[in-house]
Amino acid sequence: MTSMAAEQFRDRVAAIIADCQTAAAASPYDWKVCVGAVGAARAEFEKVSVTGTAQDYAAALISRLERLRDGYFDPDGEYTSGRSDIGTVVEKIRKASRLVGQ
Repeated sequence: MTSMAAEQFRDRVAAIIADCQTAAAASPYDWKVCVGAVGAARAEFEKVSVTGTAQDYAAALISRLERLRDGYFDPDGEYTSGRSDIGTVVEKIRKASRLVGQ
């Protein structure tokens, strides 16, 4: 895969995060916490350089988001800390990266 493929994968990740943001806003439980968590994932996504292959980029992004997820805790949540929303983003990106690698 070329660096162009990494750019295309970045576009796919942007769409995944947008979808997760929409779902978070519609959450019946602690929607503000959910939206904040996905927003934190988006902020980390924006910091990751698009370099190497799509798989390289995906691995770097997933690693960074997993660190965020593992340390994330929004104390304002009654039903959630927001960690699971970041986990959802990670899993959707992981699934998309597997499809790119095929």
